Amino acid sequence: MNTPNRIYFLGNPYPNGHALEEFEWSGRIEEDESIWFDFHLKTENYYAEDDTKLNDEEDEEDEEAASDWDSKVVWENFHRCTLSSTFWGDNGIKINTTAEKVTFNDIIKEALLADTFPLGDDYDYDDVAFGIYLLGHDSCANHRIQITPTASNQFDIDWSGKIALTYVGDDEFRYDFKLQLQNVQFDGFHYPKTWSLEKASDFFKTRFADFEEYEFVNLNPKSNKREYKFKKK
Repeated sequence: MNTPNRIYFLGNPYPNGHALEEFEWSGRIEEDESIWFDFHLKTENYYAEDDTKLNDEEDEEDEEAASDWDSKVVWENFHRCTLSSTFWGDNGIKINTTAEKVTFNDIIKEALLADTFPLGDDYDYDDVAFGIYLLGHDSCANHRIQITPTASNQFDIDWSGKIALTYVGDDEFRYDFKLQLQNVQFDGFHYPKTWSLEKASDFFKTRFADFEEYEFVNLNPKSNKREYKFKKK
C-alpha cells in the first residue's frame, strides 16, 4: 500500500488500490472575493488491473460478503470512482486567511480540512465539500488534505477521508480512503466571468504577496472570447 498516485479504499477487494485516470487541483474566487480550492479525480475501472476471474468457490464467498464494500462483484458493477468538488458543483474547501496579503505557500501551510467530525445533527448530505460516486452516489466527509511544495509549482498531496454508502441507505461513515499524489501541478485560480482583467489583476495584487510569480493565461486562445485564469508561471 501507499504507492504514489493511487487511491486506496481500505478493506475493499482491491488491496493494491486504483490508478487515477484524472486528477485536477484548482482554485476559484467567488463574487464576494472568498478564495476556494477545488479537487477532482476519477479512477480507472476498479478491475483494470485485475485479470483474474472468480472461480465458483470465490463466487459463492462473494455472494455471502458481509457488505457491498466487501463484494468484488458489486465493485465491478459500478466500474470506477469519481470524487470531486467540481463535477456535481459541490462546495470545495474555503481558504481562510488571517493576513491581508499572503503567498501561495502560506495558504497551504496547514492541512486543509472539510466536513470534519463530529458532524452535527443538522448535517446536510447535499451541502458538502465533495461529492462521490463509488458504489452509487455515496457520501464522503472528514477530509484532511496535506499539501507539500516539492519544486516550482509542484506539490505532493496526502488526502484521507471517510465514506458512507448512503446509496444503499447506510449513513454511517464506516469506511476509509487514502491517496498520496506526487509532483502535482496547481492548475490556477479561476475568477468570476463578470470580472474584467483589470479587476482581477487588482484583486490578486491586493491579496497575493507573490503576485509577480503568476500570469494570466487565456483559456480560449483561438477565440475572440477572452477568459483567463491566474496561474503560477
